[in-house]
Amino acid sequence: MSDRLTLATSAGLPFLTLAFHATAGTVALASGCIALATRKGGTWHRRSGQVFVVAMIAMGLTAVGISLYEGKKAFASGALAAYFVFTAWTTVRPLGAVGRRADIGLVLLACVLAAGGFSQAFTAFGRPGHQIEGVPAGMHFFLSTVILLAAVGDVRAIRAGGLQGTRRLARHLWRMCFALFIATGSFVAQLVRMTFMPAWMRSLTVILVFAAGPLVVLLYWMWRVRLRHNLRGLTTARPIEARRAA
Repeated sequence: MSDRLTLATSAGLPFLTLAFHATAGTVALASGCIALATRKGGTWHRRSGQVFVVAMIAMGLTAVGISLYEGKKAFASGALAAYFVFTAWTTVRPLGAVGRRADIGLVLLACVLAAGGFSQAFTAFGRPGHQIEGVPAGMHFFLSTVILLAAVGDVRAIRAGGLQGTRRLARHLWRMCFALFIATGSFVAQLVRMTFMPAWMRSLTVILVFAAGPLVVLLYWMWRVRLRHNLRGLTTARPIEARRAA
C-alpha cells in the first residue's frame, strides 16, 4: 500500500495529479458557492454552474486515480461526485442522440457504486470503530442509499422519456447540491488536518457550514420547488407551469 499522497512528499506525475486535483477542487468550491448564491437561471448562475460541472468532474476523476494510487479501498467517492454533477447538468442540457445510451450507462454506474457502497458499509460496521479509512459505516450507508435512490430516479426518467416541469428542475437542483455536499465534505476532511490554517478556519462553525450547508440548501429547494411549486425569481430556458407539473 502506498503512503498518503501529499504535495510536500510527491514528485513527477503524482505531484501534478494532486496539484491538478487540489486546483479543480478549489475552483469547484468557489464556483459552486457562486451558483448557489446567485439567481437560478441567471447569467452568473449558468456560467458558474458550467465551471462547477467541469471542475467537479475533473476533481472527481483525479480523486479516483489518487485513491487507487494510495491503495485505498474507498475510492468511489470521486466517481460519485462526477456522476451527480453530470446527471444534474444533462437534466437541463440533454445529450441528444446519444443521451438514452448514456443514461443507461449512468444507471449501471450508479447501481455499481451503490452496491459497492453497501458492501463497504457492512464491512465497516463489522470493524473496530465501525469505519473504513476514517469513514464511518453510517456515512457509507447514507451515501449508498442516496445513490440507489438516484438510480431509481434515473430509471423513471428514462422510462418517461425525460422529465418536464418542476420535476426536471428539482432533479437538477438536488443533484447539484448533493455534488457540492460531497465537495465540501471532502474539503472539511482535509481542513481538520491542516494545522497551519488559522484557528477560525478550523472552528466548529466553519466546519458545520461547509459540511451541512449544501444539504440545508438542498432541502430548501426541494420544499420550495418540488412541494410548493414556487418558481418565483427563477429563470428557466423554457417556461414552467408549476401547477401542471407532475
